This record gives sequence, C-alpha cells and structure tokens, in this order.
Amino acid sequence: MNVRYAVSRTALVAVLGAALYAGGLPWWAAVLASGAALLFFLVAPRSGRYVVESGGGVAPLRRDERSRTIRDRAARNAFILTILGVVGLTIAYGRVLETPVPVAALSGVLGLAVITYIVFDVCLRRRT
Repeated sequence: MNVRYAVSRTALVAVLGAALYAGGLPWWAAVLASGAALLFFLVAPRSGRYVVESGGGVAPLRRDERSRTIRDRAARNAFILTILGVVGLTIAYGRVLETPVPVAALSGVLGLAVITYIVFDVCLRRRT
C-alpha cells in the first residue's frame, strides 16, 4: 500500500473525528466513527472495488472498468426488482385489496432491492 495514501487518509480521519466531536458527538462515538472510516480507507484499495491513483490528489480512489461494470449490473438488477415489486404492490393493493399500500410494504421492497444489490455485487465480483 502507498504510504502517502495511508498517512493522508489517517490525517483526514483525524479531522473527521475532531469535527464530529466538536459537533457534539460523544468522544467515544467520534472515535468509533473515525475508526470505521479509517478501516474503510485501508480496506478499500484491497477490496477490488477501487484503484489508488497516486496523482489523484485528495481523492485518490478510482473505480476501474471492471468495478463499474459490476456496479452497473448489480444496480440494474436491483432496479428491475424494485420496479416489479412496486408494480406488484400496486396491483395487489389497488385492484385486489382496494386499500392504500402500506409504507411497511414499500420499505420491504426497498430493503429487498438493497439486499439484491449486495448479493449480485458480491457474486459478480467473485465470478469475474
């Protein structure tokens, strides 16, 4: 890993933690959030999702073509599932039950879309 990247991300996380603490978050929550952010910055280049470009300045993480293709396919599948779920709810509640669609049902469809995105993203990354 690039040492310059690690040092710059550590400094960025320290500023984030200080800002969170100054904003009124308890010190332990600011440390926890900073630790999570630092973990992301250290794991992201090794995850296969991002590529570190040394000439990237403050934003050195970039997506390569493979990552973009996987992200687009997973998002497409989640979007299709969301549309089908909303259409199914509209038909079920609008025509069959003739009642308003409950918010919990819509939340379930959106939750299923998020899970679909994650599953397809992980499966496509392992396959290719």
